[in-house]
Amino acid sequence: MSDSLRDQLLQAGFKQTAKEPAKGKQRHNRKPKKSGNSASDQRDKKQAKAQEQAAVDAAAEERKATKAKIKTLIESTESKEFAGDVVYRFTLQNRIRELHVKEDIRKQLVDGSLTITRLNGSTRLVPNTVAEQIREINPQWAVVTMQSDSSDDNEGYEDFAVPDDIVW
Repeated sequence: MSDSLRDQLLQAGFKQTAKEPAKGKQRHNRKPKKSGNSASDQRDKKQAKAQEQAAVDAAAEERKATKAKIKTLIESTESKEFAGDVVYRFTLQNRIRELHVKEDIRKQLVDGSLTITRLNGSTRLVPNTVAEQIREINPQWAVVTMQSDSSDDNEGYEDFAVPDDIVW
């Protein structure tokens, strides 16, 4: 078994073929293609890029200013002492979330006088009037308000009251 693989293959009848010389890349002395860009075309492209960048920067500044307005609204009016033992469930961005609140805070959330919003990854409770101001400033801001169901699907069930503050 001390024979090398090459020797074993030669004994088995395989022929050794000479390697073909590696073909070098053929290099042609070509002149670079002229793209037809004159100095004015290059200047126009640079100006267009600068205008586009300025528009992007302006939009970013506007978003920062909007977030700063909303942040001051939330921080100045938020309810800070809401942690309690009662679980209040709400839906935010197609996810059901839980918030542990005091009983009186839960009642305010159910009747719509308090609203849930998010700021920098944390949940905040603000009055309903502030939530309306936030929606005016930025309609896409995460604001959760208790919605009353006034659909016509409940015809015939007027005699059966369904509470809107069911605790699971």
